Amino acid sequence: MSKIKIAIIGLAHMHISMLSRSLAQYPDEAEFIGWADVPPMDGQGLDKRAEALGDLRKNVPYFADWRELAALKPDLALCCPDNAASGDVACYLLERGIHVVLEKPMTIDYADAIRVRDAAEKSGCILAVNWPIAWFPTFNKAKELCDAGRIGEIMRVIYRSPATWGPFSYSKDGSLPPIDEMAETWWYQPERGGGSILDYACYGAALSTWFFGRQAERVWGIKHNFMLPGLDCEDFSAMLLDFGCGIGQLEGSWSTYNSGQVPSGPVIHGKEGTIVCDRHSNQVKVYLGRSHASAAPSEVIDCPVSVSGLNFGRNILDAIVKGAALHPLLEPALNVSVMAALDAGRWSAEQGGVATEKL
Repeated sequence: MSKIKIAIIGLAHMHISMLSRSLAQYPDEAEFIGWADVPPMDGQGLDKRAEALGDLRKNVPYFADWRELAALKPDLALCCPDNAASGDVACYLLERGIHVVLEKPMTIDYADAIRVRDAAEKSGCILAVNWPIAWFPTFNKAKELCDAGRIGEIMRVIYRSPATWGPFSYSKDGSLPPIDEMAETWWYQPERGGGSILDYACYGAALSTWFFGRQAERVWGIKHNFMLPGLDCEDFSAMLLDFGCGIGQLEGSWSTYNSGQVPSGPVIHGKEGTIVCDRHSNQVKVYLGRSHASAAPSEVIDCPVSVSGLNFGRNILDAIVKGAALHPLLEPALNVSVMAALDAGRWSAEQGGVATEKL
């Protein structure tokens, strides 16, 4: 069997590192044929952005124009341009019969998500939107327990971002670069899809949509800039998603200095109990029975750090070669619903109203 030929197109999102590493685990099944960035490349420049590729940067050919790389007709393109460029890049590739992976969120807005979904349906190609949380064994176990009715009918799904000061706070000392440097990068430019809503609030929107299995009907949103003086960009956002049958409560923060021991979630409240997860823990805690005080969990499930087959590379290769189903969080339909909720939340945060007509 011939190998799946992979092109890397766009380095704006640092998650390209995870995507490429996951597929590099299968050298007998997949090979990288080239990498290219998608302009504009911000103040960081190509060298800085290409660091995410690791050894692939020197072992795989570089293309100055990403369209020349696409002309080689790869089977699959891993696309990580900025959110504003994702739609155009994805449609260009899909129209040429190339399977496409986008990193979360799907696009910059709901209209662009519809455009990309329609292009995928017309082409017959696979379109996947990767979420790092899709591969957390704990989150998948929590969904399995909920589907089995372990805590009864779900009422609320709560998710909050972990302690972070934003995409540039993951340095050794956690310090941020000067404001003028951040201003030059797309992460802090709303017109290119920057800001905490699309970067972090999107996780809660995706998880609650997945757990409830339907699109939100109404959305309330707020946003605030606490720590980015001079930048037109929110570093805190929160939303309530009304699914009719239940509520999603989510927070996307670039302004949390320390989370203490408060779990990030998902925390799922059902009519018969509660399930608690944390993205930094391999435990799923199940609480059954009523309690007005602090209570020990009824059950603690220790999940493995990794599960065979529960990873992006394996899932996308099996989808292409064997026609296997994508993880539900990667499916275009779910991601269109997520973008509908995020659009409505942004509108609500800007206008101060409840968004219903946006959904």
